Amino acid sequence: MENLDVYGVCNPLIDLLSHVPDSFLTERGLNKNSMNLITLEEQQTFLLALAAGKISVEFAAGGSGANTMIGIAQLGGRTAFSGKIGKDEHGKIYRKKLEDLGVNAVLGEGDGTTGSSLILVSEDGSRAMNTYLGMSQELQVPDIDPEVIQASKYLYLTGYLWDTEVQKKTVINALDEAKKREINVALSLSDPFCVNRHKDDFKKLLQGYVSMVFCNQEEAFSLLDTTVTQEAVEILSQWTETVVLTLGSNGALIKHLGQTFYIDPSQICVEDTTGAGDAFAAGFLYGMTHEFSPLESGRIGAVLAGAVIEQTGPRYQGHAHTLIREKIGITL
Repeated sequence: MENLDVYGVCNPLIDLLSHVPDSFLTERGLNKNSMNLITLEEQQTFLLALAAGKISVEFAAGGSGANTMIGIAQLGGRTAFSGKIGKDEHGKIYRKKLEDLGVNAVLGEGDGTTGSSLILVSEDGSRAMNTYLGMSQELQVPDIDPEVIQASKYLYLTGYLWDTEVQKKTVINALDEAKKREINVALSLSDPFCVNRHKDDFKKLLQGYVSMVFCNQEEAFSLLDTTVTQEAVEILSQWTETVVLTLGSNGALIKHLGQTFYIDPSQICVEDTTGAGDAFAAGFLYGMTHEFSPLESGRIGAVLAGAVIEQTGPRYQGHAHTLIREKIGITL
């Protein structure tokens, strides 16, 4: 296996993206900036409602961890991604799109339906994700390759993997492999609702395995039962070497080996926040695996995230090298 910068593991999902009025969410009791696990039938009901309202739906290969691996590849990094897809047409499309975007697709397959996430983007750019996990929830130990872990600088995991017992068992095995092989582990807390479901487990992960954590303010507050940003950063930095705390329109805070860095916010026009956190993680991980400082890595992450927010869809559609050079003068 060739040497890799980051090996990501998450739920491989076909993204179904749609812009909706706030009333569409309110009528269905859906919260902004949340991820809801639903059945395939419930997802179909939402899709029928969108069709009845003549609201369009766009398709993309996605899932939080895959978005981050794609973002790193866009910047010039070497990545692989694992998860479980179905032996269906969506699965075939997913594998091809991932490879076409420069990511090594180390995907398991099973007899079932490839997972999908209906992402409803509201008028202010917030998103409500309605996810049918499909085969992704059947991730098994053989679906994560220990030799790919060995070949990587970082193993990157997301909190979304904690929603089924089978996945949890599989990920713990991968974490033990990484620890045994002295491979760094990065974890994204993913979603405040996810944090609330698995708070105790996430604390154990951070204290026992993780060297880098990505979270936003709400996720950190939910995990640590605090409303003080500095307190959250201090607690997390006692557990991990690197804390990356995004603050939305207020920028980001990074604490790395005792040093604190502030990433200034930039002026952007919000179109769609889907994938913003994934893009920030991609930029930061790229920087940290390519000898950039934590401050430079954070700035790369912030620029990539801002570019994603200014467009529809979970990843930047332009040339990432040009974007970074023109925005902050860093040549990758």
